[in-house]
Amino acid sequence: LDSAYLDVAGFRAGLFYSWWDDGLSGETDDIGSVVTLHNSIRYQYESGTFYAGLSVDELEDGVYQGTFTPGVIPGTTDFTADDGPNNVGVAFGVGGKAGAFSYQVTGGWDFDNEDGAIRAMGTVDIGPGTLGLAGVYSSGPNSYYSSAEWAIAAEYAIKATDKLKITPGVQYYGNYFGGGTEVPEDFDGLGDAWKAGLTVDYQIVDNFYAKASVQWLDPEDGDDTTTGYFRLQRSF
Repeated sequence: LDSAYLDVAGFRAGLFYSWWDDGLSGETDDIGSVVTLHNSIRYQYESGTFYAGLSVDELEDGVYQGTFTPGVIPGTTDFTADDGPNNVGVAFGVGGKAGAFSYQVTGGWDFDNEDGAIRAMGTVDIGPGTLGLAGVYSSGPNSYYSSAEWAIAAEYAIKATDKLKITPGVQYYGNYFGGGTEVPEDFDGLGDAWKAGLTVDYQIVDNFYAKASVQWLDPEDGDDTTTGYFRLQRSF
């Protein structure tokens, strides 16, 4: 199932996406969890343009830590994994809108990995588009954020016409790991990384869209890569 839950007076229980599933509008930013769909119990207060909430999440599909042989690049066969994920976490989300500005602060603590992460994200309408900025910090690899010890991301979503949106973006990672469910015990010794990309969205007709994306990643500990895709999307 994509999701299945019950809502009663601000309480939600069941299978649903966490606040860590949110991100900027383009495809360049990498500021979310590896897995964002959890069995959870959550309470969220909402009042017009503001919300605040707290959740308890089952992280059975989250990350789990292991040990790297010293001096070996992450991702090689010299990685020894511990037990698989068997995990629970607590997360919070606070966000809202103030005129042309929107904001969100999200945090989470992973009890099995004994580490947590916090993220701040904001957008503001400037000129012909929307500027988006985000920053994330992780005390150690955990189910809420494990791509790097810290990262900052920026994008500018340009509304070229009523149907065409062009979004260039960039992200810098400090102590970059790169994600995945098997993670190191900490980020010590890992190199940094850059990512840059461009996403183009075009509305063909009402509720039918074309999306194209090209992304370039340059990690200090590995070779640079270029990826991309083209997608036709029907919205309901």
